[in-house]
Amino acid sequence: MLIQRLIVAAAGLPLLALLLALPERVFAAVAIALLAYAAYEFVRAVAPDAPLTWGLSAAAATALLVALARTSPAFPIAWLLAPTAIALGLLLWSWDALGDGVGGWWISGILYAGVPGAHLVLARNLVEGQAWLVVLLAIVFATDTGAYAAGRLLGRHKLAPAISPNKTVEGAIGGLLLGAGAALLAPRLAGAGIAPLGLALLAIVVPAAAMAGDLLESALKRRMGVKDMSALLPGHGGLLDRLDSVLVAGPCLYWIVRWLQT
Repeated sequence: MLIQRLIVAAAGLPLLALLLALPERVFAAVAIALLAYAAYEFVRAVAPDAPLTWGLSAAAATALLVALARTSPAFPIAWLLAPTAIALGLLLWSWDALGDGVGGWWISGILYAGVPGAHLVLARNLVEGQAWLVVLLAIVFATDTGAYAAGRLLGRHKLAPAISPNKTVEGAIGGLLLGAGAALLAPRLAGAGIAPLGLALLAIVVPAAAMAGDLLESALKRRMGVKDMSALLPGHGGLLDRLDSVLVAGPCLYWIVRWLQT
């Protein structure tokens, strides 16, 4: 398992660096395709026996949503964040809270992948957008690494045993601290200028959001009754298993930076 994870990481990191270096239009096209697949993966995970059109239609709707957010400045992407959170919360509370089981998850899969995912495409168009995406990934990776290391070395008290039995309070503290350190250091290293207030907000909000994203996806998978969203990435699970933290942390970073740039 560890060897598989290392091989995938060794291949994935250069591809990720290449993606960030691409021209904006190419980056957006690739990102839209990945987010569309994430929605497809979500629907197939919850209903593997449903017709293939369920997953394909979710992918198409997600691609359209992200494309509209990118091309139309008037598209109300911010107003869709609350409905997304409500829809996912309802599904975690009750399988059929949004109507029939598969239909509710189909809608939520589009919102889950498309609404926060659109913020990653929008972040590319911020002033110094490429640098801010690097900062986002640095914070998320640092938070994940800090949580893993502190949890393995010091973990004693369970953080959320009903959702993710392996996560500990000590690991969470380690993740938040290392994530905050990355938030303070990464903008300078990446060449992304921001005021001290922005650094403070990034250090407080984004690592916590990354951790919340990880827990959210764990809760969704537990509700679905699956271990991984798919077997796309050996040792890592599916695409959503890698995007979970970024999907929640991304909108937080985007709105902090955009607010401070206006």
